[in-house]
Amino acid sequence: MDRRDFLKTTGGLAALTAGCASTAAAMPAAAAGAGLSQRRLTVAMPWTANHAGLADDAHRLAIRIQTALGDSIALDMHPDIGPRADITIAPVCADTALHPAFAYFGGLPGSHSLLPIELEGWLITGGGQDLWDDLAAPHGFKPLLAGHTGSNPILWSKSPISAPEDLSGLKVVARGLDRDVLRALGAIPVLGDEQALGAALTEPAVSAVIWGSPVHASAVGIPARFPFGLAGALGQSGGALAVKVDLAVWENFTPAEQAAVQAALSAEFRAALADADITRPAVEHAIAARDGAVIKIPNATFAAAVSRIAAAVVAHTAAHDPIAARIDRSYSAFKRAVHPNSINVS
Repeated sequence: MDRRDFLKTTGGLAALTAGCASTAAAMPAAAAGAGLSQRRLTVAMPWTANHAGLADDAHRLAIRIQTALGDSIALDMHPDIGPRADITIAPVCADTALHPAFAYFGGLPGSHSLLPIELEGWLITGGGQDLWDDLAAPHGFKPLLAGHTGSNPILWSKSPISAPEDLSGLKVVARGLDRDVLRALGAIPVLGDEQALGAALTEPAVSAVIWGSPVHASAVGIPARFPFGLAGALGQSGGALAVKVDLAVWENFTPAEQAAVQAALSAEFRAALADADITRPAVEHAIAARDGAVIKIPNATFAAAVSRIAAAVVAHTAAHDPIAARIDRSYSAFKRAVHPNSINVS
């Protein structure tokens, strides 16, 4: 289900009842009928057309990129074609497999998290983009912020969770540093691989999941299977989506093309954030009406336990190597500037 179609129905309820089928738009005609003089670039994403929600976001991003580049370049979309793609659209947290410090750009757990709009501010004005570029360069790509799942991601579960010990022994689908926090809380994290999500959600032993925004979660039927929601259970920041351009391809773009792509992705980030956060009350109301889902916020005891563990997880990440330490210093300094009264910043 395209997120922008969601609220065009009555409170989103009709779209939910219809099953949240993917309605990703087609690529512009320029890509479909590329001439011999056009440069052709492959665009990869870890979702097929059957992955509603996030796949829709990726297709919209590809359309924005195609529009920004104009007729001289044609994009060919391919699901999951691996690291040799010219452009890849994927959650930033997936890159923690390359280096744990990518988590700073995807969203940290607990009280260390920046709100999505603050993350953008750190990248633009706080030196974060340069650090992200330095971290990504050895892996051969130029990273660009391109979307976000919004604030206070929901931990969806089959039974209510109110205390840290309620997580003990539960299998939980999660990604990034959330997995380390959950493990310390006694849960058993299950890798939130994009392609394996469907199988994980239908596995009887899986008891909880953190996945995208409420629209993304509903698009794959999560609230129906896991009707108890805890908003912001592991922190106030959701996950960032990135466009990763092969370095050789990026350097072959003209300055005008680079600027156009950056402007297009910035616009898509703001649109995604508006949809995720501003429309959230109506989306949650629609989910409750259809699935009977109940969404609460963590109590003080739960939040304090998560904050303590998240602090240790982030400190461990910062100590990984000198570049991780440098990223942590920049990130923490920016967070202190934005939240001068905070006492939870390393």
